[in-house]
Amino acid sequence: MFFSSNAYHFWLALPVFLFCGLLSGQNFNSEVEAVINTNDSKNDILEIVGTATNKTEGNFSLRYELSVITSNDGNNNSSKNSQSGRFTLEPFETKNLSHASVSVDPDNRTIILLLIYDEDDKVIGTDRKVYDATEQEKVEEKMSYEKPNEGIELTGMVTEKTKTKPGKDFYDFFYQKYNLSPAKGNKIIEIDEMISFGRTTRIMVKIDDRVIYQFFARPKLDYLKDQADQALAQVNRYFEYLKNRNESVTQY
Repeated sequence: MFFSSNAYHFWLALPVFLFCGLLSGQNFNSEVEAVINTNDSKNDILEIVGTATNKTEGNFSLRYELSVITSNDGNNNSSKNSQSGRFTLEPFETKNLSHASVSVDPDNRTIILLLIYDEDDKVIGTDRKVYDATEQEKVEEKMSYEKPNEGIELTGMVTEKTKTKPGKDFYDFFYQKYNLSPAKGNKIIEIDEMISFGRTTRIMVKIDDRVIYQFFARPKLDYLKDQADQALAQVNRYFEYLKNRNESVTQY
């Protein structure tokens, strides 16, 4: 079956409009949150990273689909490129799903859509970004009416008070993983190390002087990497707790 260019444009764009209609009134990103991170590079190339964050105590077996849809209303040309795959998430884990590079043309409309499906093939997480000249004008107009920030909010800060090489190695592993995580908090994370029994040391991950995670240091790198993963999960769990508590207070 063959379609004219107008028909092809319609049928390509139809799934996006149908999907947006299905999204209305439904609760997504409550258990697993989908996030599209973008970074503008040279020559109008947009770097895209799709991520997923488990916001619960459970484990998930999931599937993702990251789509880039471009269209031009002037000549009715449209295209769609998608990446998909299966993955798992442990409690409060954040995982990068897919990387893509897209050439963004101001004359074209570019839609980036990330969908996360559960084992029953139901959408439980979604994020969407739109790039075109009209949307950019709307953003600039909205920003022109916004009040300037009265303060500066710092995110992703990690301080170090380690005393041994294993402590420094753990800090490096943790900071690297936390820096790559999209779920950064606005509180300072402190990596502290204390002398324990004999020659052993105890490494503590603190937020607001509260110990979020601690363990006895060992020199093996695989062990320290595993501890960094577990510490990051505990940090994400704590930030999610603070977020839910603040939302409950606001609603009350």
